[in-house]
Amino acid sequence: MAQSRNARLIRAQTLGPEARLLTFALAEGELGFAGGQYIIVNTGVDLGGGKVAKRAYSILSADDEQRQFQIAVRRLGQGPGSNFMHRIAEGAELAFSGPWGKFVSRGVGTGERLLFATDTGITAALGLLRGTLSRVEAAATTALWFVQSADYFLPPAFAHEAVASCCRRFSVTAAPPPGEAARLSAAHLALESALGKAIPASAYLAGDGAVIYPLREKLIELGMAREQIQLEAFFNNPERRVAS
Repeated sequence: MAQSRNARLIRAQTLGPEARLLTFALAEGELGFAGGQYIIVNTGVDLGGGKVAKRAYSILSADDEQRQFQIAVRRLGQGPGSNFMHRIAEGAELAFSGPWGKFVSRGVGTGERLLFATDTGITAALGLLRGTLSRVEAAATTALWFVQSADYFLPPAFAHEAVASCCRRFSVTAAPPPGEAARLSAAHLALESALGKAIPASAYLAGDGAVIYPLREKLIELGMAREQIQLEAFFNNPERRVAS
């Protein structure tokens, strides 16, 4: 069973209509995370039936600071977890476990690198790009955020500033909403535009599983090795449905 830890909220910033940036300080020790990993927050919100709302959030701050860390939370309608995280006040303590996840940079610098994020997957992308191992590949990295609108989550200007020195090129492309028939074809076009004629040596895809899994297959068709493509599905994860 994962060990629970505690952190205190030391700063809360509203970044948009549905986005809140939260900075936490650990009660003791260091977090020990690598860029791209996440934590699981125990909100304490009772869901009934003996269940409590626990939510995963990618760490988007750089991993050379381990005593403090940042997460960003998008409010999801009346969702109990995200609304709790939008109400929590500075000074409050929160229980969590982690870090978790294998969506981390290998830091090998063997050629062109692609990072493609959809929707809230931008948090995993920002965390990975800002990671210590990832920064050695900054000059060879093209990053793209496929997102519905400028006010969907984090402001594009915030994302641009966060990765200004972490990649060669970062772009934001408008995306049809999840579930729309045109969404996948639009993602393929965005991928082709980002790649140009170059086939990456490594790729990191985060966000909507209904988009990033087909994009992985497209990259394999283009000649990439499957093991050089890492995925982090935030929702619509086909592997999770099969496993359940």
